Amino acid sequence: MIHIVTDTTAGLPQSIVDEYHVPIVPQYVHFGEETFKDMVEITPAEFYAKQAAASELPKTSAPSPADFFPIFDAILAEDPDATIVCIHPSPEVSGTIRSAVPAVAEYPGKDIRIFDSRSVSIGLGLMVIEALAMNRAGASADDILARLAVMRDGMHIYFIVDTLEYLAKGGRIGRASHLMGTLLDIKPILTLTDGAVESHSKARTRKRSLSQMRDEVVEGVGPNPVGLRLGVAHAECAAEAQALLDDLCQALNAQDCLFAELGPAIGTHAGPGTLAVGWTVVPQ
Repeated sequence: MIHIVTDTTAGLPQSIVDEYHVPIVPQYVHFGEETFKDMVEITPAEFYAKQAAASELPKTSAPSPADFFPIFDAILAEDPDATIVCIHPSPEVSGTIRSAVPAVAEYPGKDIRIFDSRSVSIGLGLMVIEALAMNRAGASADDILARLAVMRDGMHIYFIVDTLEYLAKGGRIGRASHLMGTLLDIKPILTLTDGAVESHSKARTRKRSLSQMRDEVVEGVGPNPVGLRLGVAHAECAAEAQALLDDLCQALNAQDCLFAELGPAIGTHAGPGTLAVGWTVVPQ
């Protein structure tokens, strides 16, 4: 039997977690001396309230190798011959895979595979959901990983933030660092390329950024898409995100669009007001 494992940066809706019984490795969020397991000991609402009141920005840390052990142990105790597929964020933005590798080494002879999504948040979440659906349909691990590789190579991520302050201070701004000097003049649309944050385009207001991002998704997907996987994720801007998702789903005639919330581990670096769109096309 195949078991799909991921971590909290995937931002999976609780309904998906419950339906598929997905084992999830938690990231960690630190407020000074306080440490919380992402989505386990602190909810998004609690986190953003605490972030707004904090005198210093919170920090994050990846799971340790030991955080994988209870999950692997539980799966293998029930199914000693299990194949475990771990799907995690890009090493450019998280140390999760660097912890998963030595964890897997503690289980010699077991079929545990690590997939680098080269993405995070909505992009990672779309891949995990695809793997879960394929697994339920009886696909092999090789077929699942091949499909994920296609999705990874064709994944498009666009997002806007209220401020680049969180990305900059968290060291996640990547190749978009040149925008820091013009923050007051623009509302940039950012993208994730090979796991690194880059500047995609610019607009003068958030409204224009949203409109431009929407149009670029529609243009990029093209007419009558087949095999489209699309999702929107947000941090404390649910109504705005839902409106964008509804618009995109209608414009692209897309079904089963993913709506997700950015949890504490992502919100630490992106900040409240972040809105992201992810999409890819799966060959039919």
